Amino acid sequence: MSVIKWNKKYAIGHDRIDFEHQIFVDLIAKIDDASKVEKNEHYIGRLLEELLAYTKFHFISEENIMYSISYPDYEVHKRHHRELLEQYNRKMIEIELGEQIIEDFIVFLKAWFVSHTLTEDKKIASFVQGKHV
Repeated sequence: MSVIKWNKKYAIGHDRIDFEHQIFVDLIAKIDDASKVEKNEHYIGRLLEELLAYTKFHFISEENIMYSISYPDYEVHKRHHRELLEQYNRKMIEIELGEQIIEDFIVFLKAWFVSHTLTEDKKIASFVQGKHV
């Protein structure tokens, strides 16, 4: 069983962002499954590339949503995204150098997703809901 799977507790209440988050969770689960079952380094590497590309897309998408609604913490949230991508890239280098194992990286991905989603991303949905009240 994967380290993570989509659960309604991860939903922030914004349909587009929640949909994109479901894909993110699915990719983490695929990486986890591949690391446990297949142990195919090439395939895992491709999944990690897909996750990185998807993460960049999702962050831009989320930032565009924030920008379009004049979200007051747009710049702070955007900085969080940049820092998360830097952490991702550092950890990828550590994996390539053999300084980190994929299992630890998967734990990092899950923690990153849960922490960022349930704290920072929930603020976006709360702002949207407050604007429409």
